[in-house]
Amino acid sequence: LTKCNRRHFVAYAIMVDDEVNKVVIVVRGTRSLEDLVMDLQFIPFSLEKVGNVCGFEGKGHWCHQGFLTRSKWIYNDIQKNQTLKTLYSDRSPFKDFPLVLCGHSLGAGVASILALMLRSKFPSLKCFAYEVPGCIFDEDLCKKTEEFIVSFVRNDDLVPRLSHHNFETVREKFCDVLARIKVPKIKLFFDLRVPCEDVHLAHRNAKVLKPEKDIRRDTQFYQRVEKLKLERFEKNLAGVNKFQLFIPGKIIHLVDTKGNNSSEDYVPYYAHRKDFNQVVISKRMLSDHDIHFLIDIFRDIRLVGPHSNNVSLISHDFHQIFLEDDENEAIEPDTRLFFCCSNPNGKLPLVLASIAAMAWSLGAYGSSGCDFITFHSVLPELPLGLYSYALYECTQLDANNTCVSIEISEQCFAYPPHYEASPQLQASRGFAALGKVFGVLALTMLWVSTCFVIQRRSWNVACIMLLLTSLFQGLVLVFVRDSDCRNSVDVDDDFFITSCSMNTGAMITIVSTCLWFVVAVGAIRLARMAKPG
Repeated sequence: LTKCNRRHFVAYAIMVDDEVNKVVIVVRGTRSLEDLVMDLQFIPFSLEKVGNVCGFEGKGHWCHQGFLTRSKWIYNDIQKNQTLKTLYSDRSPFKDFPLVLCGHSLGAGVASILALMLRSKFPSLKCFAYEVPGCIFDEDLCKKTEEFIVSFVRNDDLVPRLSHHNFETVREKFCDVLARIKVPKIKLFFDLRVPCEDVHLAHRNAKVLKPEKDIRRDTQFYQRVEKLKLERFEKNLAGVNKFQLFIPGKIIHLVDTKGNNSSEDYVPYYAHRKDFNQVVISKRMLSDHDIHFLIDIFRDIRLVGPHSNNVSLISHDFHQIFLEDDENEAIEPDTRLFFCCSNPNGKLPLVLASIAAMAWSLGAYGSSGCDFITFHSVLPELPLGLYSYALYECTQLDANNTCVSIEISEQCFAYPPHYEASPQLQASRGFAALGKVFGVLALTMLWVSTCFVIQRRSWNVACIMLLLTSLFQGLVLVFVRDSDCRNSVDVDDDFFITSCSMNTGAMITIVSTCLWFVVAVGAIRLARMAKPG
């Protein structure tokens, strides 16, 4: 049993079912952002190398790239731990148990490819793919897998209809519908917010859409749409996307005959894979993917068919499939996926990026106010900032118009142009600016690391920037030692020594400095864990 969930890893379990006398490999479905990234890597990938290693004809066949990566990892993990070799050894009580693979959603796609990879060693294995994505194998290979894979699709489920070809079709139809709209878009928006029954759908469409024959083909919008279609067609024809992928094996479509979503009303029938070449837009397209209700459906229906109770183990010898093969394959630039917070380097970069964002905000806030330090003299304490200061306000006058009561203004005022800043103040302003610049650069690298794998060299650069940011943020505090804070004032032959102390802004700056240092320490740890490069 494994719970790993990184870019290549996937959670799976190998179990022995004593009731039905079977060895079962179960692959978990989509549960995290890493899984979602793999779901959307549906670029066709050649099976020639994998076929040569696993003992099947892979030349000219293609499969889902993301699922293949995880299937390889499971295959290698099984070989490394020798789990199946132990279960099917001559001394094992389970040596005659058939091997069954199953999974839901992403797990179904991975299980289907893994079944293909294991079948040369276990010719009688079976795979049950529940609500599998609709882009696993090319059509010819899908037909060949009908001997050992059975796929289940529930009603209007969106996932079995997800494929590059279907996405292109949806985009083209959407552009066609846009060209047919004859009412203001805002009116159409409010009309679409209200659900429409099927019996009234044609009438409502006639009110908002013009017939296809009435579309003006001389408009700039229509010509741009046609140009986009042509460009996409030529690009798909030239790249690997020309190989269309389908649902593997035999397909059993579970149809809700009465539309009331009762498990007793579902009827199974064999469907053709091309029946799922279009996305069905319905209010149940997402809820039909729920695995929990699928269990209730299987309890209330019976699927009867021939099956084999024997398993023959040709060889226990697995050949390692190296995941690095995927890294070395050339991928078109526009097929690289960017998912914010997919955490390919783990969750620590996300935590560090959040702390760094807080540190940068605190540093900017602390240096922008007029309460960075407090100036002490014979008068009431006066707050001063790096770029602004507070003023004394007279709140009470005597009979001779002499001020007898002074308070500090609540408003901040910028230093006048003729004011000559002390060397300490100028240095603090410079360090504050450097802290903001280096902080933005470091923060950007941290957020990028939540989306892409960062090599050790890049982490080293991030560590240097974070340490410099922490240093510059701390050096802003030299303003506390301003030369204007250490003057002697003569009042009625008495001398008073002025001084300065830290105020709210300086305290916030100290907190910001500490946070930047914590982030730097965390980045150093990530740099040690990262791959050289």
